[in-house]
Amino acid sequence: MKYLILLSLLLLTIAFTHNIYAQEYPLKEYPVQKNAESESQTDDTTRTFTPEQRAEKQSNLLQKKLGLTEEQKMKVYNISLSRINQTAALREKTNKSTDKKGAREAYQKIRTDYDQSLNGVLNDDQQKTWGQLKANAQAKRAEHRKNQPKDAQRQPAEMESDDLDIQ
Repeated sequence: MKYLILLSLLLLTIAFTHNIYAQEYPLKEYPVQKNAESESQTDDTTRTFTPEQRAEKQSNLLQKKLGLTEEQKMKVYNISLSRINQTAALREKTNKSTDKKGAREAYQKIRTDYDQSLNGVLNDDQQKTWGQLKANAQAKRAEHRKNQPKDAQRQPAEMESDDLDIQ
């Protein structure tokens, strides 16, 4: 009987200790990915950027990576903002459409126009570096896709803070 009482006291002590530690060390919260299902949810952990903020971030990153002048940075900002607005409008349009091939071609045209406009602003050395950055980003995406299980749902890769916003 003594052993039964001691065992139950030990179990109760463990249970209460676990609850105390669980309260002291809260779980780390991660940002919520925003997608079609969660757009209606408004959560403090969700962080969205305006098109202007995204364009600013892109131009700052390219200034750092490519050594852009202030004049080039402003041109890159305007080109990026235009691309971001075009893709957002196309995304709205294609969410209601079932024409996947047409949407893919439209996105590809926006991407091509963006690259041509950007190459018009960059000098030869910057264009080479830009090509290398795009190739690295493409290789990283390919590696991510290769490591995904075939039956897994397609989810966006986690981006590092210095990853390019290349679409």
